Amino acid sequence: MFTQNILYSQCFVSIATIWEIAIKISLGKLDLNGGFDDIARPLQRYEIELLPISFEHVQKLLKLDFHHRDPFDRIIISQGLVEKLSIITKDENFCKYNVRIIWNK
Repeated sequence: MFTQNILYSQCFVSIATIWEIAIKISLGKLDLNGGFDDIARPLQRYEIELLPISFEHVQKLLKLDFHHRDPFDRIIISQGLVEKLSIITKDENFCKYNVRIIWNK
């Protein structure tokens, strides 16, 4: 008999990422070919969940050193630490925190 363990990796996108994209679009700093509404399509297709910002995430944020000053990145770092999630980023400042990084350049 052959038994196979299949590991299922759940993927999340922080609501902070979606929020930052919306702000950059409204400021004219980001242009999406399909528009903002098209962001939802790949999230649904690949079963990527939005990760809300919780009170615990903000509590962790208050304790972070200021290696990174970007408020969106800081909350994403906090979420990664609290939820024990790996973060996909090329931002070298993330490495200054004790958060798991999947991709860095």
